Amino acid sequence: MAKKVKAQSEYKLPNPLIYRLSNPNYTIYHRAALGGLAATIQAWDDEQPDGIKAEVERDHVHLSWDGSLSDQDFLRRLIDASFKRDTDSKLIELPGQQIKTGIKDLRLAIHNGIAATFLQHNKMRPGEKTPRMMPLNDADGKELGVFSYKAVNEYAHQKAQGLGLFDVKEGGGLPAKAAIPQWMVPGATGGAAALEAATDEIILLMYLMVGSAVFLLRPRTFQEKAQACVIVPDVIDLKRFANAVKRTAASGQNFERLSNTYLGRIVGGAEEAALSFLLDLHSEEMIKSERSVAGCIVVGMGKVAWDKNQINRSLIAKVRDDYEEIAVFKAARPLGKSKIIKTKDGLNYVVRSSPLPELIAANLAAGKHWCANFKLLVSDKKDFQQMRFAREGLIAMKEKIESAVDQAVIHTFHEAWRLTMTGLYRRDKARESDTVVSLDNRQERIRNEILRAKTAGLLANWFLQFCANATRNGPLRVSPDEMNLVRQFIFEERNFQRFQNLCLFALVSYRGKETVETATTGGNE
Repeated sequence: MAKKVKAQSEYKLPNPLIYRLSNPNYTIYHRAALGGLAATIQAWDDEQPDGIKAEVERDHVHLSWDGSLSDQDFLRRLIDASFKRDTDSKLIELPGQQIKTGIKDLRLAIHNGIAATFLQHNKMRPGEKTPRMMPLNDADGKELGVFSYKAVNEYAHQKAQGLGLFDVKEGGGLPAKAAIPQWMVPGATGGAAALEAATDEIILLMYLMVGSAVFLLRPRTFQEKAQACVIVPDVIDLKRFANAVKRTAASGQNFERLSNTYLGRIVGGAEEAALSFLLDLHSEEMIKSERSVAGCIVVGMGKVAWDKNQINRSLIAKVRDDYEEIAVFKAARPLGKSKIIKTKDGLNYVVRSSPLPELIAANLAAGKHWCANFKLLVSDKKDFQQMRFAREGLIAMKEKIESAVDQAVIHTFHEAWRLTMTGLYRRDKARESDTVVSLDNRQERIRNEILRAKTAGLLANWFLQFCANATRNGPLRVSPDEMNLVRQFIFEERNFQRFQNLCLFALVSYRGKETVETATTGGNE
């Protein structure tokens, strides 16, 4: 045992210690951790730890310390200044995430997210057995409700738990290598041999939790087993990233943030979380054509069949923020607004209003058409009727679509539906019937007809007949160019699913209000 300690104590950290983004051995996890270290140093401002000098440049971080400090003393001071805990609430506090004092709701969301990902095991965050309750208010001071969390007395990062960095005698050196535990990289498993890295690399990876973002998941369509996710950004500029992190946590500025509140950190799916985070991170950089990250990977964490005891990686996806139809997701995001419900035991629980943002984000990340699988959200009659209440949001999405083909299909469908409503009104007026009931019945019949079409040819023939029947009540206000695009598109078998989903989307996103008043005017706007 003495020989082992002696071998460990021989290693000495280089002083200065320089971490470079350009290191060819670094993965996205190292670059995200380096971003977390840079953000932490920025948060210190002029109050750097005693005896330590830290500087952030665009492509590297420079750490140096007083020669009178041992490596252990340097590391202890570095850790103490980087990983904190609020003494009153016992919430995890990461200075590098630059959340202002008093913003309790975002702190609580991050605390719960970290407890479900990096520090999911109780041994990594020992604390009180009985959950604490915290009342939260929204930005206007209105009470949201009371939410629970597990208070912690300490957590793994604060003592470099299990790394053996402080196992040698006080004031001594550090081991040359250490294991990479799951509290450092969520989901990391070593297999037959433990994952190891050099000590300077291990110190850097401790900051992965700072440079990453955590979200809580409430999926309604995909990834049903996912409960939380970790977003690991691919950092390409340390200074810009540190500034972007500060802006993302701020409130009351010119740019609306999607993820700087408790409710904003609860989303439907992992890809939705990643896109929300990236859009927040680049909210101002988009205008300046500057970037601090080149996309990210998102790691979904949930229960899997082969492990009943802990949360594991249930998915991993690469996500960018420059998809062709990213504006459609941005328009859809408000539809998934989180809402609070009461549980049977009187506590508050957050659910999502709509699965649509989750679906679109998953489609974009997978390289699919933005509307892929939309039919799953309206195949049930009850879900279809519920989707119609989101019409204003669907209209906003429609207006952001870039594809000329998609716009042509939706516009042609809307024109045919407008004329169909006009015909229904005229008929019901003559019969003195209830037009609202007729409109609802016809819309339900059209939904079933679209869903029953099993080939491109059948759906194309139905669509053309739908348009032809509508022209009995007036001309379709569709340009020749739009009609040519539609005809070229609808008969190709490879376009069948896209066409079917677009028809269903058009059915629930018509701009006019389907009322007697609308039909009276022939659907004119």
